Amino acid sequence: MKISYDKSSDALSIVFKKDRISKDIPLSKNVFAGLNRSGELVEIQILELSASEATWFTLEAAAKIIGKSERTLLRWIKSGQLKSKKHGKEYRIYPEELEKIAS
Repeated sequence: MKISYDKSSDALSIVFKKDRISKDIPLSKNVFAGLNRSGELVEIQILELSASEATWFTLEAAAKIIGKSERTLLRWIKSGQLKSKKHGKEYRIYPEELEKIAS
């Protein structure tokens, strides 16, 4: 998995596997899922990132993206390895923090 941000196009890209994208499916405004010919998820792109509200992932989504358990992410948050914000009972993890921990 690779997370990257392109400043010139203001796009965040999360590549799950290296493959050719044959179809883009809009998930929400400026968020697209790229699928290969078999219909498997290859990439997620978030366009016009700086113009949108702060993009963040829930603990569950972040765990799936980097292939770790939610419990591991909670341990990293409590130890200070992974920075997050807590909103009520929910943790919000920002893409740049995921990129740091996934590297």
